[in-house]
Amino acid sequence: MIAYFGTMNKIEDFTSEVKVQNVNNVIGTIGFWLTSDIHSAKPYAIGTETVYQKSETEFWEDGKPKVIQVERRVTGFIYKLYIDEPNLKIYDSNTVDSYDLFMNDRDKYCEYIHAGKRNFTWKDEAILLNMEEANEKFRNSLIRQGYEGFVIQNCKLQNGVTDLYCLFSLKSPLISDIIPVETL
Repeated sequence: MIAYFGTMNKIEDFTSEVKVQNVNNVIGTIGFWLTSDIHSAKPYAIGTETVYQKSETEFWEDGKPKVIQVERRVTGFIYKLYIDEPNLKIYDSNTVDSYDLFMNDRDKYCEYIHAGKRNFTWKDEAILLNMEEANEKFRNSLIRQGYEGFVIQNCKLQNGVTDLYCLFSLKSPLISDIIPVETL
């Protein structure tokens, strides 16, 4: 399988380094998110980081610059990977959005709070109380069924439509190419 992995930091070894992806926080901890095309991986490699620097406009009484916290834009890399074909649960439908199928499946493990309504879902924009726990239970449920991840086919993203993969682990993928996002 060929897939694209966008990350905000350069990776030398997929087994031991922290991978920083700009993924929706609600689903980001389920696994590693990959796409079937390079341009759809780009948003995962662009984000911000918090840095501390001397202010050019704010000073202490003694004239020394204050140290301030700022958000700095980070553009990372897209890795073209060759991965052994994993056993994936497939979310696909001709009548319902594939992403909706995935989120509805995950919702079985979610606890929401919202004023004025019962039986919330992710579409209600309610507050998710147990994100980490829900993602872990969802992932473990799929692992117990023999899956190594899942694919949301024909997923509509900002950059178009792609197959969106989530793998629970990346075991020694073959890195074919490392593309800096600035070059795309």
